[in-house]
Amino acid sequence: MKLKKEYITEHNRFWSEINNLAKEAFPPEEYLAPIELVRMSKANNFDFLLLTDDEQFVGFMVVQTHKNLAYLFFLAIDSSRRSKGYGSYAIEALKEAYPEKKQVVDFEMLDEKADNYEQRKKRRNFYLRNGYKKTGLFLSYLDVDYEVFCMEDDFDVEEFKELMTTIQVEGFNPKYFSR
Repeated sequence: MKLKKEYITEHNRFWSEINNLAKEAFPPEEYLAPIELVRMSKANNFDFLLLTDDEQFVGFMVVQTHKNLAYLFFLAIDSSRRSKGYGSYAIEALKEAYPEKKQVVDFEMLDEKADNYEQRKKRRNFYLRNGYKKTGLFLSYLDVDYEVFCMEDDFDVEEFKELMTTIQVEGFNPKYFSR
């Protein structure tokens, strides 16, 4: 299966589904309104992409690029499509869309005391199954700690830090650490 990708605007035929999924898929501290993502996508290095399968809504992904990196800022799959392989198809679509870029993602760090510990564990395992590898880099922003994974072994920490300075979100000022 191959997911179709298209750029999202506020006039997208799935605008209601996009808004509902954004509210459902992300905790309040990570939520960005889709209209804000559309605004951010006007920059050359920021893509807000709809994912469809046979003209049916699957979800969306948000990708920030910089130099040799494609950073998966958000990936959201509609709840009716989860656990059916669509997340993996989305990762394949990401690789196809940015073949010359190293694929990077961050996600909530494992914390056994977190209310969503099982979800965090599932998310981490999902990225490992789909070819991402540990980088040893962690970061904290907007009061949440994240782990950074990359598909390639030669992850460039400084280039990633540069990429993060291009993200235009109020209050976004990541701090980096290792464990």
